[in-house]
Amino acid sequence: MSKTLVILAHDDMDNSVLNSRFKKELENEENIIYKDLNSIYPTYEIDVQKEQDELASVSKVVFQFPMYWYSLPSALKNWIDKVFSYGFSYIVDDKGEFVPLALKDKEFQVIATMGAREESFIGEGRLSVKECLNSCFYTTKMLGMKELDPMFFYGAAYGKISEETLDEYSNIIKKELLG
Repeated sequence: MSKTLVILAHDDMDNSVLNSRFKKELENEENIIYKDLNSIYPTYEIDVQKEQDELASVSKVVFQFPMYWYSLPSALKNWIDKVFSYGFSYIVDDKGEFVPLALKDKEFQVIATMGAREESFIGEGRLSVKECLNSCFYTTKMLGMKELDPMFFYGAAYGKISEETLDEYSNIIKKELLG
């Protein structure tokens, strides 16, 4: 059976409601390789070869993170910059064309949580979450990955999220990732 690699980047898991719950639900699943970047690489020194070997062995890659200041957490950006390297993820051929390599045709999905409510990303002069994260989606597109619908969860910073809502969100994620 094919495996899914879930890459979590979160600077404050001790105070996380959504991402800590999603981690708890997914980290011991048989067909998921679950990696918490901040726990594994607290100094940002990535074992690039190990990460690339794991990427090569899976059929699906999922980035899980809270959106910080309309972007990815620094740990995830660092991981992408080092692991999606030239010669592994892509080359530029003799004609100057970008050629995807090891990640081509792998599925890609985002699980992003936002402290703000969904309304904060709707309306004139506002960017949607997907627009805020465009560099992430465009990078994986250029690497030949097949983008799946992202899962966005809002309102993590406003009041308590009920256990019922946490169960609902967890079921959505498990259904999507585990079938």
